[in-house]
Amino acid sequence: MKKSIKKRRIGVVITLISLVSMVLIFEYCKIEQRDSAIIAIEIIPIIIFIVSFIATFIRTGLWAFIHKPLKKLDEREIALTSKSLRYAYSIFAIIVLALLLSLAITQTPIDVVVVASLILFAHLLPASIIAWTEKVI
Repeated sequence: MKKSIKKRRIGVVITLISLVSMVLIFEYCKIEQRDSAIIAIEIIPIIIFIVSFIATFIRTGLWAFIHKPLKKLDEREIALTSKSLRYAYSIFAIIVLALLLSLAITQTPIDVVVVASLILFAHLLPASIIAWTEKVI
C-alpha cells in the first residue's frame, strides 16, 4: 500500500510521540507511585502506537525494507538503506548520550522500559528517515 509523503510523515510523528508517551506515563506512574487506574491510561498510547506502526511501517513495507538482507537489495536500495542507517544512528547516538547524561546528572536510574523503548526507537529510526525523506518508496 502506497502512502503520500505527508501521510507517512504524520504516521512517523504519531508513532514516535506515542512511543515517548508510553515511557513518560510509565515513568510518571513509577515516580508518583500511582495506582492501577492511572496506569490504565498507558493503554491509550500503546494502542495508538500499534495502529500507527502498522499503518506507517508495516503496510507501506518500510519495516520489511529496512530489515532486508543486503543480498536482496539492488544498488539504489543499498545506497538508500546506507544513508538512512548513517543518519539514524547519528541521531540515535546523540539522543542516547544526552539521555544518559541527564540521567547521570539527576542520579536517576535507567529502567527496562526506557531501554526497551530505545531499542525499538533504534529500529524505527532508519525506516522513519526513509518515510520522511523519500517521495517514492
